[in-house]
Amino acid sequence: MFKTKMSLQTITVNSLFFIIPGFILVVPGAGEASFVIISLWSMIYCYKEKINPFKYNATKSFSFILFGYFVISFLSVIASDPSLYAFRRLGTNFHFLVAPWLAVFLLNRLKVPILSNGIKVGAILAGIVALVQYFYLGTRAGGVVNEILFGDIALLLAFFSLINFFHESTKEKTLSIISFSLGLTAVILSLSRGAWITAPILFIVLIFIWTQQKAISIKNLMLICMIAMGIVIAAGLTPQVQSRFQTMNNQIMNYKDNDFSSVGARITLWKAALHVFPNHPIIGYGLHNTKLAASDFFQDVQLKKNISYYDHFHNEYLNTLVGKGLVGLFGLLALFLVPIRLFYKNINSGNKSNFAGIGIILCTGYIFFGLTNITFGHGIFNTFFVFILTACSSASSCILSRSSQ
Repeated sequence: MFKTKMSLQTITVNSLFFIIPGFILVVPGAGEASFVIISLWSMIYCYKEKINPFKYNATKSFSFILFGYFVISFLSVIASDPSLYAFRRLGTNFHFLVAPWLAVFLLNRLKVPILSNGIKVGAILAGIVALVQYFYLGTRAGGVVNEILFGDIALLLAFFSLINFFHESTKEKTLSIISFSLGLTAVILSLSRGAWITAPILFIVLIFIWTQQKAISIKNLMLICMIAMGIVIAAGLTPQVQSRFQTMNNQIMNYKDNDFSSVGARITLWKAALHVFPNHPIIGYGLHNTKLAASDFFQDVQLKKNISYYDHFHNEYLNTLVGKGLVGLFGLLALFLVPIRLFYKNINSGNKSNFAGIGIILCTGYIFFGLTNITFGHGIFNTFFVFILTACSSASSCILSRSSQ
């Protein structure tokens, strides 16, 4: 429960925390602006309190993982041909640079219900905006971002909304169901095939989390599986879904190296990445040189021109492998897998397990999003990942006392 009276500073800080998951998809710049403000605030806070985030026991594991990812990006720039453009590209990774300070700040200032409510509001708003964009404006649902990012983040918000379902009151369950339904609606109307394919995987992960928490009975498990199967069948029968997968199948069947359709371009870029990676296998071409690396794949001038349109490889793992080498790839895998391992240890820790579960779903979602798209090349995707990950690490830590007051 909250204290009866909260200071203006506490209200302001937690309003910023609420804005990131609540409005990131529907208000231009809301998530990024809030992230910048709380990042600066967190560094001032740690300076005033004389806190070294790398020695703060509750958050130091996550601090090293996230900060280490930034260091690898920095090294990839320094080891290649650094330029003004290179450091501008490096600036898109500043989220990982400030993460250690942000984690400490969240640990001491975050009111956990604020984060939970922000997640549910975010899923609801995404669904409402998607319905307006698709049925009234006649466009793919994309909110204020592109359709792929919109579908991916909406999917995560939808599943986050259900994580504590079996421990909620009737009113809270109703809100969770509305949030999940509208979040899933946003995913469907985004026409993002990557998000559609990831949805069943996250459902399996959610069921696993519930069983580990001993939150679900066999009867409820069977009922939920039947409902999920019904949703998949119903979605699969919609013209939107059938059309998108039919198009994908046709593009795969008719693929050639000079094919730059949605699917064809991905296949060509993946082949290019595997071809050029051995040229700089350890530290890569540099975070800023992936476009140049892609053009090295072709001899034909026109094909070089066509592929130069893309500044990444539509695959986070291959993009990292080319841009940052094997060092970068190991850093990326650590960024996903180590938090999952740490969160898994807290999966049975009472209320803390809810946020441990959200952290697992977050990392799992990004693992699969990265197979067909770049995940850490967009400011909004970086903002969402770093904020939710650090918030979950803080909320699931044993010394987060203020959240229960």
